Amino acid sequence: MPKTLFHIITVSFISAHLQIYAQTEEKGSDKKSLLERTELEIYGTLLYNNFNWDTDSAKRDQVDLNRVIFEPSFQINEKLKLEMEIEFEHGGTGSSMEFDRFEEFGEFEQEIEHGGEIIMEELAIEWEMKPRFVLIAGKIKVPVGLTNFYDKPTDYFTTTYNNMEATILPVGWYEIGVGAEGSFDKKEKFKYYLVFVNALDNSAFSSANWIQRGNQQRFEYVNAESFAIAGRLDFAFSDRSVIGLSGYACNSTPNRPKPDLDAAGWVSVFDAHTHVELKDLTFRVMVLYGRLQNADLISDANKNLSNNLNVKRTPVGSGTFGYFAEAGYDILSFFPQQDKSSLQIFAGYYYYDTMYETTGEIFNNPRWQRNEIRFGANYQWDETIGLKADFTNREINIPSANIENTTTIALTFNL
Repeated sequence: MPKTLFHIITVSFISAHLQIYAQTEEKGSDKKSLLERTELEIYGTLLYNNFNWDTDSAKRDQVDLNRVIFEPSFQINEKLKLEMEIEFEHGGTGSSMEFDRFEEFGEFEQEIEHGGEIIMEELAIEWEMKPRFVLIAGKIKVPVGLTNFYDKPTDYFTTTYNNMEATILPVGWYEIGVGAEGSFDKKEKFKYYLVFVNALDNSAFSSANWIQRGNQQRFEYVNAESFAIAGRLDFAFSDRSVIGLSGYACNSTPNRPKPDLDAAGWVSVFDAHTHVELKDLTFRVMVLYGRLQNADLISDANKNLSNNLNVKRTPVGSGTFGYFAEAGYDILSFFPQQDKSSLQIFAGYYYYDTMYETTGEIFNNPRWQRNEIRFGANYQWDETIGLKADFTNREINIPSANIENTTTIALTFNL
């Protein structure tokens, strides 16, 4: 029934798009050229990481072309818009190999990052059905957390995404489906988002990252035996300041690669968040809690998966919990200046435990409870080029050799 409903909604939505487009073309109302209706934004990050970890004293320093994003958009007519996001990770895509000291018993792991040569993160058609109400179809954003809404280098203080969200949830979380977004008032202060998309696959859930790897990026095709619903409600008390709630729910068992588990695996995620900009002061706070049904049965099923599937096969927590608070201040505001440069000094505290709760005979491994203090500086030459540096002190909840210190420098651009 959910699949049938999904197909009906999708077909109806696309048909309506085509009808409106045809009507607009007949009237000749859109006189702009193809170039005038097209916009392109490009942004990315180049990183240097220095590691001093008690947990892995042999961990090598790294340089990394972390990501380059191309975001073209095309205004089809006054009501229709096509949005795309094409991402190059680590200088390219395809297969990669990593050394996993903690979850693979010190083995090298061959990992298929994505099925294609590049990642099509987003491909969405937006239809402004009426003022303050937009329907969306395609590969669309899952409206959970802060990172998915503040994902450009100029949107966040740190050299990389905050580790609380990036550890627990899929990074750059887009799924295939339909959705709606808009506002309840003319001033657009109360904003809402609601999506109906393909669900996660719990065969890729793990101790260290909970559901983060479950968004079906390993195969050419995405299983759609089960669907998810996600929603968000934000109150915007200024152009760049919001406070809100979001949630996500799905049964993650039907989308496993094989029908090897009968037990349901309902995932539920809830968060409260705020992002506030007060001229020269910016602060962000988020609290997240998640639950996984039958985590012990899922863990048992995952232990028997093939090595060729390239999943962790580690026990999964039935509950996860995390929060963070961070603030930054532009110290150049103390000095008169004519240009658009800024220098934010920032600091934050981050807590996350991917095995906050366990069920059955699953061992609640304290190693996956992590506390971080992170501080640094973020210099923006102008709106396009930036230089960031930060230091992260992470404490693992084990008796000894439990400190991970990381120094990171990032060159960012946003064109």
